[in-house]
Amino acid sequence: MSINVNKLFCLLFFLAFPALGFSMPVEKEICFNFYIITKALSDNSELKVFEKQKDLAVKQVLQAQLAFEKNKNQSCPNIKFTKGLIKRITWREALKLSLPVDKEIKESHGEYLFRKLRDALDGIEIVINKIKNESNIKYQYFLDLHPGRVIAEAENALNNFNDYRVFSKDKELVDSKDYELKIKSGIEIIKLKLDGYGREDSFEIIKKAKKRHIEYIKIDELTALTWSEGELTLWNDIEAQNTSIEMKNLLRQYRDDNQCLDVYIIPAAKSPSTYIKEVEVNGKWTKRDGAAISSKNFPRTTAGNGHAILLTYNSEPSEFRLAHELGHLLLDKPNAHLDKKETDLMHEFSKGGYQLDEIECELITKNSKTFYGGKK
Repeated sequence: MSINVNKLFCLLFFLAFPALGFSMPVEKEICFNFYIITKALSDNSELKVFEKQKDLAVKQVLQAQLAFEKNKNQSCPNIKFTKGLIKRITWREALKLSLPVDKEIKESHGEYLFRKLRDALDGIEIVINKIKNESNIKYQYFLDLHPGRVIAEAENALNNFNDYRVFSKDKELVDSKDYELKIKSGIEIIKLKLDGYGREDSFEIIKKAKKRHIEYIKIDELTALTWSEGELTLWNDIEAQNTSIEMKNLLRQYRDDNQCLDVYIIPAAKSPSTYIKEVEVNGKWTKRDGAAISSKNFPRTTAGNGHAILLTYNSEPSEFRLAHELGHLLLDKPNAHLDKKETDLMHEFSKGGYQLDEIECELITKNSKTFYGGKK
């Protein structure tokens, strides 16, 4: 049997160089860093969890590539997805995410409480100096200084430091008597100023501020409790403005400057139920499979370090979960789930859907030109 030499050459050429000169030019390249928090499961050690999630992370990158390949006929841009760093965060390290956001890594608890006491006194003195320098300051402008909150934070800092000092064996802790006198004296000056306006009683203003302060403390204690069991609270309210301490710390402490988009793989996640059906089915909280954290919508959480994506352990190799969360960032719209079918990539409970419509692709094409993964 004779073989056509030209046909054979062409066949070998295509096999050896399948993409050379015949694929669309890459319009955008996006790489992903993966930070995998490893919590041992009943049937898997931390190391086995890491290996499994690392394999799933690589497959999610391939699935993201596949999703965009399948949408090229909708005028979606030709984006090349690559894997950046893959790092492990041990569960022992992960539990430290419940520490206060502003606590330094090498700072002892006593040092931290003393620093918070100094900060609280500084807050009191700022208000007092305003009183001294602007004796005729208008009531509303004075309230803009948040005198009630300043007092609530000062009293809380003082109590926390004194409680720690009583029960701690740390002999190097300074005496707080001088701070206590200054704080109490400052509080009285602020109270007199508030009462002098003849408006709302200072007691009521401070009472409201203390109530809000206690509510935030309770929320932080609750998120720490759920995180100790492996469930990350993404945010604490429906508007998604108050992200948990754990999430803030995660997105601030684990970053790299290689311009890749940071993806955090966590055991489980939840956030408040957002509509009636969710509340009816799940109650106040709903488990989430992932989240897209844009630096525009979460500036305090991302701290200027770029966008982030969170994914949970329960993803399947065939899902387009990473592509879905990336879609939120590239579309940059609040209602991306609206009117979507299960076959669509942006369906709220996207499993195997990958379809984007032409309007979505046009928006992605536009936004991808200025899209960046890591810190600008």
